[in-house]
Amino acid sequence: MYSFSDILQYGLLYLTDQRGAAAIVFSVLGICIVGYLLGGINFGIIVSKVRYRDDIRKHGSGNAGLTNMLRTYGKGAAAATLIGDVLKTILPCFIGSIVLGQTGAFFAGFAAVIGHMWPVWFNFKGGKGVLSLAAVTLYCCPPFFLVMITIFFIIVAATKFISLGSVICALLYPIVLSRFIGTQNFVIIPAAVIAFIIVFRHRSNIKRLYNKNENKIKLSEKGIKPWILIVIGVLLTAASVVTVYFTYIKGTYVIKYKDAGVTSVQYGVICVDERFAYMKENGIDFDKKEDADKKAVMAGADSRASRILVLGKIASERGFSISGAGSERAKNYFADNLSALPGYKEGDTAETYCHRVYGNSVSPLAVTELIRREIYAEEYAVSIGEEEAEKQLEEAIGEGEKNGTFKLDRKAAEKVVNKY
Repeated sequence: MYSFSDILQYGLLYLTDQRGAAAIVFSVLGICIVGYLLGGINFGIIVSKVRYRDDIRKHGSGNAGLTNMLRTYGKGAAAATLIGDVLKTILPCFIGSIVLGQTGAFFAGFAAVIGHMWPVWFNFKGGKGVLSLAAVTLYCCPPFFLVMITIFFIIVAATKFISLGSVICALLYPIVLSRFIGTQNFVIIPAAVIAFIIVFRHRSNIKRLYNKNENKIKLSEKGIKPWILIVIGVLLTAASVVTVYFTYIKGTYVIKYKDAGVTSVQYGVICVDERFAYMKENGIDFDKKEDADKKAVMAGADSRASRILVLGKIASERGFSISGAGSERAKNYFADNLSALPGYKEGDTAETYCHRVYGNSVSPLAVTELIRREIYAEEYAVSIGEEEAEKQLEEAIGEGEKNGTFKLDRKAAEKVVNKY
C-alpha cells in the first residue's frame, strides 16, 4: 500500500492518518525512550572491557569515545567503536523514521546521543556524543552531513585538534541544519540543545585549548601524508559546494523572482490548499487525495505562488508596508479559523492540523509566514487596484522570464504536487 521510501520519509502515523495530539506525544516519547536505551550501549566501554579487560574511562581524557579509544588502544579498537556506535545510533533513527518520518528519526537519534553521553547501562558515564550526532546527521540528512564532515576535516587537518573541530561543528550545527530543513522546523530546538550539551561536555578541552596544552592527533604517525590530506580536503569541499548548490541554492525555491522565492515547503502548503479548493468545487471528499486533478492543482498553485512572490517583491521594492490588521490576521490565522479549515478534525491543534494536512515538516509558523506574505501581496494589490496589480504581475513575470530573474522549476513543482 505504501512504498518503503514513503514510510521512511513521512512515517506510519502520517500515512495512516493517526496523528492526534495524544498519538504524536506518545510516539515521540516511545521512540525517544528506545533511542536513549539503544544509544546507551557504549561500544567504547564494551570493547575496552571485552578485548582489553580494561575500562577506557580510566585512561586519557576519561571519555568513552572514539578519540580516546584511538589514543589508548589504537586503530583496531577505534574502528570497532566507530562501527558499533554508528550502528547503535542509526537503528533508533530507522525506528523513528518508520513512526514519524524524518522528524521521528531526528528525535530518536538525538535521544540516542543523550543515551551515549549518559548511558543508564554504565552508571551514566559515556562519551561526548560527537560520533553519535554525526551518525544521526548521516542518516537523517546526508547532504548536511557532507557539509559538516567537510568543515570538521578541514579544521582537524589544519590544526590537528579533534576537539576544536568537534566544538566548532557543534556550534555551527543548528545554524547549518536550519538551512537544509528550514528555520521553522521544530527539530532545530532539540538540535540546538544537543549542540550546546556537546560544547559543554568539551569544556575541559576548551580550557586546554586556551592554555595551549590540548593533545594533538599525530596524523603523520598514522601514515597519512600531507598531500593526501590536501586531496581529501579539496574533494570534500567540492562535493559540499555542489551539494549546497543543489539542495539549498538551486533546490530550495520552486519559484524564484530576483532574490526572493517560494520554497518547496511553501509551495506544498499552497498545493494542499489548491487541492482542497478543487475538491470542494467538484464535490469530492477531502480524504480522497488521489481524486484531485494534479494538473489543475499545479496550475492553481503556480498562479497563487507567483502572485504572492512577485507582487510581494514589487511591494517591498516600493516601500509598501503591511497593515497592522493584516499582520494580526496572519498571526491569528489558526486561532480564528482552525475549526473551519478544510480537513479539520475534532481535537486538532494548530500543530497537529499542520502535521496531518501539510506533513510532519510543516509547522504553524511556516504556514503563518506564508499567509502573511499572501496578505501583504493582496494589500498591495488593493492599494493600487486589482487591474493595475495584474498588469504589474504579468509584466514582471514576462520580463523576468526573458532576463532570467523569474524562474519556475517545473520538475521541483511536479515533485511537490506528487508528494502532496
